[in-house]
Amino acid sequence: MDLPKGFYGITDERFGCLESAEKLLDFGARILQLRCKNLTDRELLDIADRVRELTRSKGVLFIVDDRVDIALLSGADGVHVGDKDIPPCRIRELVGNDFIIGLSTHSLEDLKKAECCDYIGVGPVFPTTTKDKPHPALGVELAKKMVDESKYPAFLIGGIGLENIEKIKGIKAWGFVSVRDVLSHDKEYFERMLKRWNGS
Repeated sequence: MDLPKGFYGITDERFGCLESAEKLLDFGARILQLRCKNLTDRELLDIADRVRELTRSKGVLFIVDDRVDIALLSGADGVHVGDKDIPPCRIRELVGNDFIIGLSTHSLEDLKKAECCDYIGVGPVFPTTTKDKPHPALGVELAKKMVDESKYPAFLIGGIGLENIEKIKGIKAWGFVSVRDVLSHDKEYFERMLKRWNGS
């Protein structure tokens, strides 16, 4: 399955799980990840079912964070996991080759271990407030090195906003993620960010 290039949208509970999904879709995200850590399993599945309906109606790829079970039950296109989650190669045994698997990487060592996935996240590039206990910021140079050495399409993530996106636009990444900065602003702001990413 082809991954859209450019912006990768991720929901944030601080802005409402369903509400942030709707906002990102309205902005034109072509790939959307449901990341909501503090819901019960039933609540998360209900939200996932609703987001699946929204993304399907707009032809948007739908990814679920961490939870392979929720992804499969909701009919999502894939799952995104980290270093403490089920390893991608074990997930691949369960889901087959048509299911998208994303993997977070935070170092060159993580990059070397990446297997059986379809894309990676590289970050955090800059300090971030999206996670309670974020990994140390990589900085632009290390992020660039990781993207250059990756055998998988790479999305840059972590602390990316309008004020610093020009620092990373020269990195040959597949795309970028901006969570809080995008969700706390309007569509015009988001479009300005896209223009800077695209170099216009």
